Amino acid sequence: MATRSALVDAYHARLSPAERKALEQIRGAVHAACPGAEECLSYGMPAVKFEGKPLVGWRAAARHGAFHPLSGSTVETCQGALGGYDTSKGTIRFPFDAVLPAKLVKLLVATRIKENREQSKQGSTKEKKKVGKAPASAGGKDAVAKKPAAKKSLAAKKAPAQRAPAKRRAAREGRGPTKRHAD
Repeated sequence: MATRSALVDAYHARLSPAERKALEQIRGAVHAACPGAEECLSYGMPAVKFEGKPLVGWRAAARHGAFHPLSGSTVETCQGALGGYDTSKGTIRFPFDAVLPAKLVKLLVATRIKENREQSKQGSTKEKKKVGKAPASAGGKDAVAKKPAAKKSLAAKKAPAQRAPAKRRAAREGRGPTKRHAD
């Protein structure tokens, strides 16, 4: 069952009737395509997450509606099905009186789910490779214990700054560099 959000309801409530009707159709199509989706706001627009990852979003612009797959590759992957729509790398624009068909929304959502799952598999494979063999610096059997760095006392940190004026004074007086002596 899809989780609806009061934040998305509030976003839709502030729209004009034509904009609200168009975006509610998109919202319904997204939930039909992915019944387990959880609504949220992402980048200030209504969106859904699925399996903990951002899936798609939609919003009203000044003169059109916009559908955002929240991926740079989805629009390119589905370019054949998006023939008549104005698109960019991560946006599909549509007029409010000609909303994206539910079948197209379903294709876009299914493509995003597939992308997210592939990324998860790649991520888990990389993690397994990292876990497989610990480098020596990470505590493997060849690791050498490092000694903690010695802390300098406050006096030691200030000493060079305190000595510099004495050296300059000695140089001014023509005595050359000398040991520090009490005046």
